[in-house]
Amino acid sequence: MSKPKKITTNDIAREAGVSQSTVSMILNEMKRSSFSEETVGRVLETAERMGYRGKRKTAQRRAQRASDTIAVFCPVLSNPYYATVVQAIELAASRQGFRTVVCTTYRDMDTELRHLAAIEDSDAAGIVFTSIPLHIQRVEKINKKIPVVVIGDRDDLINVDTVEVNSYRSGIALAEYLMELGHRRVAFLSSSLNNQNTIRIKRMEGLRDALAKAGPESSLVVKSVDITTIEDNADFDIERKIGWRLAMECMEQETETAVVAVNDMVAYGALDALREKGFRVPEDYSVCGFDNVFPSRLSGIQLTSIDNHMVQKGENAVKMLIKRIKEMEGQVEHQNQDIINRIEYQPHLIIRETTGPAAENIENQLKMLQDTGGKPT
Repeated sequence: MSKPKKITTNDIAREAGVSQSTVSMILNEMKRSSFSEETVGRVLETAERMGYRGKRKTAQRRAQRASDTIAVFCPVLSNPYYATVVQAIELAASRQGFRTVVCTTYRDMDTELRHLAAIEDSDAAGIVFTSIPLHIQRVEKINKKIPVVVIGDRDDLINVDTVEVNSYRSGIALAEYLMELGHRRVAFLSSSLNNQNTIRIKRMEGLRDALAKAGPESSLVVKSVDITTIEDNADFDIERKIGWRLAMECMEQETETAVVAVNDMVAYGALDALREKGFRVPEDYSVCGFDNVFPSRLSGIQLTSIDNHMVQKGENAVKMLIKRIKEMEGQVEHQNQDIINRIEYQPHLIIRETTGPAAENIENQLKMLQDTGGKPT
């Protein structure tokens, strides 16, 4: 004897004369108030008459997820960029009835792996990464049972839903702006530049390629410091210290007229170093960064920076994640898991007081500094 045909929400929709989405929302008790009592009654009566059992199965799936917890993976919280993204995620999740747990990795592979193992064995509803995971294949595997959304760069290859920004285009935008101001010799200051930090590399490559197109008189000097330990990454002031150290090196060795920091925190260190040596910003050096974190707009800083839509990225990551959660629970029609959703934000240049026309006498000032050990006049 053949098994009876399994009744689907599409079958009920055809019988009741409504859309499949209407049936799904009514049966799963979602937004019932949006429909008339007659429509709700007709759908429920049709489902019962046809022997539909999907609602019970959905309830079982809900019971299996005992918590409404979203795990948020974050490299550090000392950088206002990540603090802002995490807060945006927390607020967006809370509005949808979810709570968040933050897992700080300090960019350490073993630490991330321990967090992943704990979350995989838990009843977490979903995971948001605020940067590209270090264990991509493991995350892709986990995504098959716990939905994952990653905030990263458009060129990062990871097979989960992503919210992206074009870091390469960000670098180009800053280079083009600086060249309009007459700058041809630019220094790029960065913390670790390696395959685990592709956003930093893409920012540098955008700067380099845009300057190269301007001709042989243009140049990009790249200076970086590798951060290899958890202790270094956990230092609240590490990025500002790196900016200070690398800017000091630039003043001793180079004749650059503009300093581009890999992020605003590194830029703050560069500003400290330049002012400590008596240089004026932007008259002697122009300084800019990436991310446009909230201190950059404060009086006394007023840093030119690339805005990367921190709040919007966090909010959209939550929207994408909750949609996947509801799909897995049967609350909405399931999308093919082979389809990867991507949202991309374009970089936006915010011009403030730390950038201006290229200084014409920077070489003379540097020579005076080196010869006398004093401050430039």
